[in-house]
Amino acid sequence: MPGYATRRDTPGSDGPGAGEGDLDADVEFWGLLYLDPLLELRLLTEEAPRAEQAPGARPPGEALAAAAPALTADAGLRGLLDAAGIARDFPAAVAAVLTAPDGRRFLRAPAADGETDALARAFVAEAVRRRSGAQGPAAAFDGTARDAAVARITALLPGAPPAVDAPGTHRGPVTRRVGRLAGRLALRLAAAQAVKRRSALTDAAHPAAGDVLLYLSRGAALREALAQAVLAAEPPVVLLAHSLGGIAALDLLVLRPLPEVELLVTVGSQAPFLYELGALPSLEHGTPLPAHVPRWLNVYDRRDLLGYVGAGVFPGRVHDIAVDGRQPFPLAHSAYWSNPELYRVLAPELP
Repeated sequence: MPGYATRRDTPGSDGPGAGEGDLDADVEFWGLLYLDPLLELRLLTEEAPRAEQAPGARPPGEALAAAAPALTADAGLRGLLDAAGIARDFPAAVAAVLTAPDGRRFLRAPAADGETDALARAFVAEAVRRRSGAQGPAAAFDGTARDAAVARITALLPGAPPAVDAPGTHRGPVTRRVGRLAGRLALRLAAAQAVKRRSALTDAAHPAAGDVLLYLSRGAALREALAQAVLAAEPPVVLLAHSLGGIAALDLLVLRPLPEVELLVTVGSQAPFLYELGALPSLEHGTPLPAHVPRWLNVYDRRDLLGYVGAGVFPGRVHDIAVDGRQPFPLAHSAYWSNPELYRVLAPELP
């Protein structure tokens, strides 16, 4: 398990991951926003001092509401939204945030003056929520492009404060108000959301679990199809496999010598964990990898709860490589494919 030992270190340790608290808090807060894109706007509205608006005065967010629908006219922002995987859903997301009761209250509150980055995050989080809930394969979202898009939106909206963070970074209520009421309220709201959304979370989780269980009970046909694909390919062959694919690819290479395969690359795979559980079909726990299994690179993201490391259970046979998609789980499990780090790993390895 990535970081298993360091999770039990005392606070302030110098072990792996030390000094990443701000980034972790940001990623965790994005996880809350993906569940409830209006959460930050609601918190800021509740924290803003109450003040009577002078007769005839324009609400603080009127200029923001007027400018937001035209954001996609900016070519730079369109490119960032496309890289983040949310360009198609962004216009509808902007309209949804601006017309939602919480969005309208935020635009009328004093908090709207100077908190344009929060509005930008709400637009982006709503777009991600819409895209991730769409039918079809899981979307791969680029967290770095997402943060750059937030920075660009903030700069384009009227009344944006001067940028103080490094490009592509952001600081929401969790990192600004650690230990205060807003953070505690956010966690309570997240727990309530999780309970209310149990059916939705089950719908999202059960296909992956069902696929693994189906493979473990009836995986021979999948392994044979994979073997035929290897034999039909021109050597040298690299097997690049994600999640359950990594389990099937390793099983095949353990059970059947395939000298055509020079490299196995698993990404976000549970194969090492199943081996430790004694549930890997091809290899009983405690039995080393056969010598005919080729070189193995195992790519993982420590925020991907379905990605495991292998060097500890297969000493000298697996090279674990960490990447950071800057996305919370479960999006972290599919974010590999939009992460440039993965392709920098693969480039020197592919024929």
